Amino acid sequence: MRSKKSRLVLAIAALILVLGVGYATITAVTLTINGTAAAKDVGLKVVYDGTNTVSNNSKVTATAVDDSTSATITVTDLDLNETVYATYEIKNKDAVTASIAVPTVSGGNEYFDVKVYYNDTLWSSAQTLNSNATAVVKVEVTLKSAPATQAQSTTNISVSFEASPAS
Repeated sequence: MRSKKSRLVLAIAALILVLGVGYATITAVTLTINGTAAAKDVGLKVVYDGTNTVSNNSKVTATAVDDSTSATITVTDLDLNETVYATYEIKNKDAVTASIAVPTVSGGNEYFDVKVYYNDTLWSSAQTLNSNATAVVKVEVTLKSAPATQAQSTTNISVSFEASPAS
């Protein structure tokens, strides 16, 4: 009888052990969620706001169309050592702060000097433009040496800078 009792106790213990392990195995489940998220690619909205001024109306013409990314400057009849300029307002119409890179400037040569200022400071490092803020970009042109020929008396001016989301 003892042997039967022992076997019965042993069988019940084994059954409990098997059910316990089986139960734990059944309830231990790992759930995983994988996926992706993408932002709407709309591009940063930093534009000229259409406000511009010139130092000398008879020698400088500047245009900047409101809400555009391009502007123009035309300088005529510059005298030796004379400096003229045009200013352009840019506005960050985006909800994020923009980093404005140092501009690439061409048009300066042995006769003409072209400088660019950001809020009245010579632009030599990246600038930050907060959301809904404006800044003034100034393009300054100087005739530093007298051209020897008519062909040397003209230069093309190009100033370009990139706005990107600030990190």
